[in-house]
Amino acid sequence: MMHLLSLKDLTRPQIMKIYRLADKLTLHNGSKILKGKTFILFFPQTSIRTRLTFEKGIKDLGGECILFPSETLDKEEKLEDVIQYIQNWADGVIVRQSDFSKIQGLTEQSSIPIINAMSSENHPCEILSDYYSISKIRKNERGHVYTFVGPATNICRTWADLSKILDLKFYHVCKAGYEIGYE
Repeated sequence: MMHLLSLKDLTRPQIMKIYRLADKLTLHNGSKILKGKTFILFFPQTSIRTRLTFEKGIKDLGGECILFPSETLDKEEKLEDVIQYIQNWADGVIVRQSDFSKIQGLTEQSSIPIINAMSSENHPCEILSDYYSISKIRKNERGHVYTFVGPATNICRTWADLSKILDLKFYHVCKAGYEIGYE
């Protein structure tokens, strides 16, 4: 069992394994590998694309979704109590929550996978899927130069993480004072 909180937690072989699985699922359209599985989703009302892709993907693979607003995690109940209850009924949790520490808090006591669907710190699923899509339409995607223009946002930081893991050429272009400050 593995959580997906940050790309920093993955190795190059793990990312390549994810991409091979995506290829396999694409070739075997109609696979129901999630049949009998239930996923709890925590998404804000403003999330349309990310929520839609997770819900559709889970359903297309035979699974079920139960949706809660991400504000549900803002109540006073301890996150360890929340996840202890959820894992009695679900097989995985997908969370889009700006406060990354709440997503991390869920993982501390969880025996089921937790996936970070976006936080203010990072956006691992989007960047994994962006790079995967690029690899399908561009030859020699590792030889390209990747550039992010703008302040060091969750998207920028996650592209920097992926670039470090996959040894991609990555540049961050921004006004002085908005640099990534990436270690």
